[in-house]
Amino acid sequence: MRHLKSFASILALLPLLGIAATHAAPHGDAEGCAALAGKNFGPGKIESAQWKPDGDTVGTTKVEQPFCRAIGVSTPTKDSHIGFEVWLPPTASWNGNFRGEGSGGSAGAISPGPMRDALAMGYATMSTDNGHLTDNTDPLGGYSQHWADHHPQKMIDWAWRALHLSTVAAKDVVKSFYGKPAGKNYFVACSAGGHHALMEATRFPADYDGMVAGAAPWQWTNLMIGHTWNAGPFLHDASTITPDSAAILSRRVMAACDKLDGVEDGVIADPRRCKVDPVEFRCKAGETTNCLTAAQVDAARHIYAGPTRSDGTRILPGQVRGTELGWLSQNAGKAPGGSSAEFWRTSIFQQPDFKNADFDFDRDTDRAMKTKIGDHTLPEVYDQKPNMDGFRKRGGKMILFQGWADFTITPMVDVDFYTRLAARYGQDKTDAFLRFFLLPGMGHCSGGVGFSHIGGATGAPIKPDPDHDMVRALDVWVRKGEAPSLFIAAHVNDKKEVTATRPVCRYPLEAKYVGHGDNSLAANWSCQAPEKLP
Repeated sequence: MRHLKSFASILALLPLLGIAATHAAPHGDAEGCAALAGKNFGPGKIESAQWKPDGDTVGTTKVEQPFCRAIGVSTPTKDSHIGFEVWLPPTASWNGNFRGEGSGGSAGAISPGPMRDALAMGYATMSTDNGHLTDNTDPLGGYSQHWADHHPQKMIDWAWRALHLSTVAAKDVVKSFYGKPAGKNYFVACSAGGHHALMEATRFPADYDGMVAGAAPWQWTNLMIGHTWNAGPFLHDASTITPDSAAILSRRVMAACDKLDGVEDGVIADPRRCKVDPVEFRCKAGETTNCLTAAQVDAARHIYAGPTRSDGTRILPGQVRGTELGWLSQNAGKAPGGSSAEFWRTSIFQQPDFKNADFDFDRDTDRAMKTKIGDHTLPEVYDQKPNMDGFRKRGGKMILFQGWADFTITPMVDVDFYTRLAARYGQDKTDAFLRFFLLPGMGHCSGGVGFSHIGGATGAPIKPDPDHDMVRALDVWVRKGEAPSLFIAAHVNDKKEVTATRPVCRYPLEAKYVGHGDNSLAANWSCQAPEKLP
């Protein structure tokens, strides 16, 4: 007892002697959480931190487990206000790793749904608002670009700075709360979040050890030009894309191409094999149903062709057959062209009277490529290069996925990116750090008539294991070096019933029906080398 008293006396004297006693976060998760508030962590500051013993409701997302909700901000420039949140599970249930979450479109908001899912798997997790908040009163919602009008620093924040700085700050928060850094750091995202994943891998390869990235447009500038091109027919004539015309075109394309893989199942397995010309569906004399007008045929051919300059130089790959049901929401409606609806007028050209219907794919493409955002051109700020030398060298791993029926970001964008990587590194060396998976019939990040539900944005996997879940497979790949070769995807109906399963193979392999047994079961399909494309 005498020795214990002496030891306590020595501890009491340490501050007087100028010697600090080092230790982990204050004892207890609630106390450790509260201690985060008001502190700076790298480029960010935690403004509030609350322990939620009974979970919490964030927006419309209900979190049912206890966690520390830390809300922070980073202000790298006078015009920057980058919001981020870090959610920390109890020490006893932390899996020892950190996970960043992506967002979609041009939206400015954290992603509480993916954060909830990560928390449930034991991850400490972070999401950022990308440097601005979406104005929910704006009719364009997350597509609005008003936040970028004459705010070049906010545009830079959205393009790359917000995610990078929020990641750096969040990793420091994790280290402070648990008393040690995360063992592994992962990023999971789709759409604009997939774009941000490629940004992280190419610009800041040390931020994450592994990534799951979906529908990842590596050239955002070209994507906006492509969206403007696809919306052109509707902007000139609203009759070119209607609910009826989209349904007719989709139905007739499916009838023409469904059996190309040898199985009639309502899914176009690889739309590159589908070459049907919509002129075949043009109404003949006297026809008024189940056919297209001449203007609707021209619109379809225009969208399939994709944006080109007048000399034929391609700007972005065209859309594929099998995506038609999504054209109404993406290329028509209240925001024709999605994020491109205000992009040129408000963000880039800052020309209030500019109309996307008047976009000149020679002159305005050149103008866009030369526009300066701060000290750099638009492509230098917003676009990435197919160069992952740094990420590959440090041992980073990426699972890239895309839906073959993605109506927002043509799947040919990701095919193009992967092809360029394979040309740079060779097939085997590319597959050693990046695996690419194309899901037949899946729409934008999820849904569609085909197969999805392999974790992340695609929907909950039907089994929580690495054969069915990309997120779990990434963890195994990073920690154990076991790369995924396929995933078992599922079609889930409106009643949340699994109606069919199918292997999704590592590209360029593709799933082939073995010729016997129930073709709705994955067991009766195998991954094989593809036949030559037409």
